[in-house]
Amino acid sequence: MSIDSVNGAAGIRNTISGNKAILETENKLASIMAQKENIDSKIELKESEQVNKLAETNEDEAKQVETEEKIREEAGSDNIKEEDSDDRNALIRFEDVGKIYRTGQIVYEALHDVNLEIMEGELVVILGPSGAGKSTLLNLLGGLDAATSGKIYFGGEDITSFDDKRLGRFRAIDVGIVFQFYNLVPTLTAIENVDLMQDLGVEIMDPLKALEMVGLADRKDNFPSQLSGGQQQRISIARAIAKMPRLLLCDEPTGALDTNTGREVLKILQDQSRIHEKTVVMVTHNSLFADIADKVVMVKNGTVEEIIENDAPLDAEDLNW
Repeated sequence: MSIDSVNGAAGIRNTISGNKAILETENKLASIMAQKENIDSKIELKESEQVNKLAETNEDEAKQVETEEKIREEAGSDNIKEEDSDDRNALIRFEDVGKIYRTGQIVYEALHDVNLEIMEGELVVILGPSGAGKSTLLNLLGGLDAATSGKIYFGGEDITSFDDKRLGRFRAIDVGIVFQFYNLVPTLTAIENVDLMQDLGVEIMDPLKALEMVGLADRKDNFPSQLSGGQQQRISIARAIAKMPRLLLCDEPTGALDTNTGREVLKILQDQSRIHEKTVVMVTHNSLFADIADKVVMVKNGTVEEIIENDAPLDAEDLNW
């Protein structure tokens, strides 16, 4: 066989082989396309099923809403009573809170199993005998002391999880405290005592405005020694409210005052709740103060024994004791 013949035969074989490879490739491509079309069909079918299911769900929900509306209409609005907590926000919530003090071998349980909710803008009076745990409860409310167990929420945040720095900021910004014995700096004037809040590194209102809110703008340049007990307590209130806290804590705020002066102080605190929408919590031994509160918390033997809602609190100006 000649070389040309051999080369011709080899060329034919190569052409046939090439055609076979092309045919195989085309067959593979056709198979892939068929698989893709099958997958696309399945996806379209699945999407169609989901759309139909969603349409059915929406239709069922619409029917449910329509049914509920009919039930409400038939029942009448007078038979449906919404809870107060639905209309207001809970600023403070205690969940199974306990506090234990240890001194050497001595263990003292000051609080146990405390569950409590205080709403934004409420005036709350905490009542109870000496040693019941009132002051401990107040200290926990203001982040002045740490709970041994349980959770304390303020504005939705768990303050029991705060580190020292975050807790310090919480006290500086969100909490104002009114003490029984004023704690004014004797060498500073009234307005200078109020202005001290700026040293906490927080924004405060105009100190003169704070004094106006307690009716003592005209005594702004007087020193504590030049003021009566009631006036000094009003200065301490002005100092507490100057930093515009969400929570105002008062520890026996009228304990060192006569009746008339005490009534003036209570009126200021009540106005902070009613007019300025601050949450005011007051610890006292005087059970008559319960009449001006939105909520009364009865503390006994280290726990909350009873919580009383007051639907018609008395005006502080009308309180007599």
